[in-house]
Amino acid sequence: MRSIHARTAGNPFFVRELSRLLAAAGDISRDTAVPSTVRDVVRDRVSHLDDEAHDLLQAAALIGRDVDLGLLARVAGLDTQTCLDRLEPVDRLGLLGPTPGNPFSLRFTHDLVRESVATATSPHRMVRLHLRVADALEATESGVESVAERVAHHLWAAGPLADPSRTASALIGAGRRAAAKSALEAAEQHLRSATQVARSAGLAELELSALSQLTAVIAMGPGYVGSATDLLERAEHLARELGREEEAVNFLLSRLAAYCQGMRLDRAKRLARQFLERTEASADPVLRAYGLHAWAIYQWAIGEIGSAFEYQRRSDRTLLEDIAGYSGVPLRRDLHLIAAGMHAEISALHGDLDAARPVLDTLEAAGSDPYAITLWATFASVIAALAGDPAWALRATERGIAEDPGFSFAFFGEHLRIIRCWARAVTGLDPAGAAAEAETLLTAMLLGPPLTGLATWYGLISEMWLAAGRPDAAAVALDHADRVVETYGERYAEGLLFLLRARLLMAGGARVEVARAAAERARALSAERGAHLFTRRAEQLVRELGGPVP
Repeated sequence: MRSIHARTAGNPFFVRELSRLLAAAGDISRDTAVPSTVRDVVRDRVSHLDDEAHDLLQAAALIGRDVDLGLLARVAGLDTQTCLDRLEPVDRLGLLGPTPGNPFSLRFTHDLVRESVATATSPHRMVRLHLRVADALEATESGVESVAERVAHHLWAAGPLADPSRTASALIGAGRRAAAKSALEAAEQHLRSATQVARSAGLAELELSALSQLTAVIAMGPGYVGSATDLLERAEHLARELGREEEAVNFLLSRLAAYCQGMRLDRAKRLARQFLERTEASADPVLRAYGLHAWAIYQWAIGEIGSAFEYQRRSDRTLLEDIAGYSGVPLRRDLHLIAAGMHAEISALHGDLDAARPVLDTLEAAGSDPYAITLWATFASVIAALAGDPAWALRATERGIAEDPGFSFAFFGEHLRIIRCWARAVTGLDPAGAAAEAETLLTAMLLGPPLTGLATWYGLISEMWLAAGRPDAAAVALDHADRVVETYGERYAEGLLFLLRARLLMAGGARVEVARAAAERARALSAERGAHLFTRRAEQLVRELGGPVP
């Protein structure tokens, strides 16, 4: 309804015709979705205009609903008075007139009128007009940041008439600005277009720049798992051809992140092992750190926390240095932010929360933008949940969600919202409602490919149902978690799942020795894998059940 009103300004005829189109087609979001009846009315009115007025009207339609008079005059190559004189017939027809309260601007009476005029413009004339609009904007308003995306749009629409280097550069700049505003869909569209233009023109440097920023933008939204593998491989190949080894490594790590986030651990293993072997003898300490980090992440994924911690320790905190200094290189910055988060999580799982907290502090201080805060909040809340600290988890999730209320950062936003449900449930804030909300969130996540953490989320939902006094629902959730572990092999939280199984036995009325034996299995498994965070939690449960702890 808002879209209909915006495009018709409430005109009864336009409202009725657009509503009919919506009922028939189900989509009126595109500019091309103009009812034929409306096009006919506008075409009939426009047919009475002379060529000079008609040409100006077409140029105005490409500028937008609100048309700066000076800009239109520059596009047409006219002085302002001549431009106004030629537009008098258009004003008399009620198509385009002065903007109330702004003598420097014109406004289409209805956006459907503008759309009808634009769609009736011949393709050849349209591309020429788009280029002239871009030229006029750049000539007078190039320093205005809000104009950058408009220039990029018009250069892209000008197609082969615009210099491809200029178009690609403008689109990259527009993508960067859109990402800074968390307008990730717009940023992705700009950067994909930039990649296409640069690749078609053989502009390798610009293509690499577009691909780097595109990968970072996708990582901020659906996660690295949302990046097409062929694009990442193409980017890595380009970087190496251009002698940019560190950038090539960034794309390789992006591919590893995509495999891990998508729980494609067979591919993650091969890539991480090859990279580790290639970098172990390197004289470059950063490259060696990358290789060790890559293998540590794979070891974490398969649940070998002791091994992950050892490889992480050998990287000597190199990847934690000067994270804030990468603000001008979005992909490298994101990889380093995530490396810091994983450093903290592996330290915590290994049982050293005191070592994890300063790393989280480093991560928190690395940026004040909404995405950096969301990422910090995600790792802090995951660690808090794995440690069984709902107060800490609630503080972190509330701050992260407050920074991204529109859910722009979907991958990390899902984590935050499920953990917030857990924190509320285990502190007695409507446990059943929180569990149901978490299940709804998880169901929405399952509409896409399976993502990392799925077994953990099922485990936390099981704990929520236990807090609600629903062991039957807890058992269903825990069974789901076990199946995910066996299907995909992601085992970093398996010690927690064993621990929850013991608690489920207690809630179901099992004999104390049976529950104690399950807790002991959780302790033994966690100790064997170096997941001492869970070892200690299991030892505490064994003590609660009256058993000895070695």
